[in-house]
Amino acid sequence: MNFEISKRGNPLFSRIHPFLAEMIKGVAEDPWEEYPEGSSRLLPPPGTDEELLTDWADHVQPDLHRRFDEDRSQVAQDIGTMRSGRGKSPVWLLEIPIAHVDAWLTTLNALRLAIVTEHGFGEQELAHKTSPDLSTFHGIALLKVNFYAFLQECLIQGLESRESESCNQDSD
Repeated sequence: MNFEISKRGNPLFSRIHPFLAEMIKGVAEDPWEEYPEGSSRLLPPPGTDEELLTDWADHVQPDLHRRFDEDRSQVAQDIGTMRSGRGKSPVWLLEIPIAHVDAWLTTLNALRLAIVTEHGFGEQELAHKTSPDLSTFHGIALLKVNFYAFLQECLIQGLESRESESCNQDSD
């Protein structure tokens, strides 16, 4: 899989292997549905005070949940534009509009947090550089966490290089 900034200035993932394309499609999963225990980390309660918890549940939490859903919906629309190449071994292409990168970063981060919490991954497991055991659900979950982190890193680097170019053009 390759990453670059397209001629239109958008993050572009190309030569995506079909297996990785399926993992990208999984980014649009609802973490509250797919990882019910893990998603508790996404909107943690702000304390133990009963009145504060009631206000949080009535006023803040629903709006935050709605915003997550809106971002996830945008990501799902972008994933719907992913194209497959032709040939014996088709590869995929995904161009993400620059205006949607924040939604992608939020969605990827929420999904990663939910998976990490759901599977109880610790720092040692997350920092381990060996390949996960893909014969287990635990190993596949770890692969997803690492792959989604890689996607986030690419998007952030793309934003930084774009900002750097913008600064260089402004100073000319």
